[in-house]
Amino acid sequence: MDAVSTVMSRRVIAIRSDCDLAVAVDTFLASAVRHLVVVEPDRTVRGLLSIEQVLAALGRPGWPGRVGDQVLLEPPRVSPDDDLQRAAEVMLDALVDAVVVADETGRVVGLLTWADLVTHVAGRHLAGDGAT
Repeated sequence: MDAVSTVMSRRVIAIRSDCDLAVAVDTFLASAVRHLVVVEPDRTVRGLLSIEQVLAALGRPGWPGRVGDQVLLEPPRVSPDDDLQRAAEVMLDALVDAVVVADETGRVVGLLTWADLVTHVAGRHLAGDGAT
């Protein structure tokens, strides 16, 4: 089985947890990705924010609110050396469509999304580094 590092998206865009969700909207539009890594002001990973979470927050009282209020603490993570089956199991167990890929020091080195897995299984390659 192939390792996560062979299919993960290396293009990672981060946003601070104390930013307004409106900043997240601008970041999504400017970067054309579907997930942002959310970091604390000290740059530790807090979670993962999807465009769907932002859209769901649009109708809530208190919009725009803060990015950190929309993410789960301690998002599911995998290692770049984990095999894809393990990564898929982590995603299914957590009911998420993306996981943070972190090295042994905890540094984020990529993202693995369901689209990365499906693309790999289908034997196709996305142009460029892929939109996460």
